[in-house]
Amino acid sequence: MGFQKRAVGGRTYQLFVPDGYAADRPWPLVVFLHGVGENGTDGEKHLTVGLPAHIPAGFPAVGLFPQCKGPWKYVGDDETMVMDAVSATQGEFHVARKRIYLTGISQGGCSTFDLGARYRDFWAALVPVCGAGYPLDSAKIWAPTWIFHGEKDEVVPPSGPNQWDAKNVGGRDMARLIGDAKYTEYAGADHFIWDRVYADPAMWEWLFAQHR
Repeated sequence: MGFQKRAVGGRTYQLFVPDGYAADRPWPLVVFLHGVGENGTDGEKHLTVGLPAHIPAGFPAVGLFPQCKGPWKYVGDDETMVMDAVSATQGEFHVARKRIYLTGISQGGCSTFDLGARYRDFWAALVPVCGAGYPLDSAKIWAPTWIFHGEKDEVVPPSGPNQWDAKNVGGRDMARLIGDAKYTEYAGADHFIWDRVYADPAMWEWLFAQHR
């Protein structure tokens, strides 16, 4: 068990298979989207930051870790690769169809908003971390959403337009717009909050309680 490499459409991704996995019951699936600093095609670098580096002991789910080629966000071929990897994982493992979760950090947090809106009836819950989203997408996000942001984040500010895309707004604003959203802002924290988020038992308890 543990991390295992897979490929779909010529692109490598990683799976985490929990100890004790057995196909006689359905398992939740957690899809993690990394930040821009881990973009590439090596199939390894994206395991060093965020959730894959901090999977809790006894993690009760299959984890899917696609690597974004970039240059920015999971769009085009990168979006297709994510959804194809999810389908391949469903074909290989006994995945609970109504318990597929999406989370991501920075670039991946932005893409969590994007894919949450684009595949709105697919995800059981979303956890965008230090990401920004399109206000017009807020009505398309049906899944329960818990947004995390740092108060002093200068890379992706928690409120107002994003520095690289004036149509995007930070997590604080998206939380106000999405119908079923929780919002946690860490006082005094900067952009790099993901270790804190993924170490929070309350977040995991909430996430795994969500069913589509």
